[in-house]
Amino acid sequence: MKPTAFDSDRVLTDFLTDYLDGNLDQAERQSFEEYLSQNEDERVFADKAMKGKKALARFADKINVPSVTA
Repeated sequence: MKPTAFDSDRVLTDFLTDYLDGNLDQAERQSFEEYLSQNEDERVFADKAMKGKKALARFADKINVPSVTA
């Protein structure tokens, strides 16, 4: 996969994570979406990340995660 700004900018990566999780307020979300509209590589990456998150969510109830508490 082609490198994007997400590979080198921790703050931008944090925004992506919050965006995918729905944790941005309206102004932050609009600002981030404007950024994505102007940066194709990052938009493509964000779209793939969203699709991956949705795919994982569909299987979440089928995954048996062992407890890590003693």
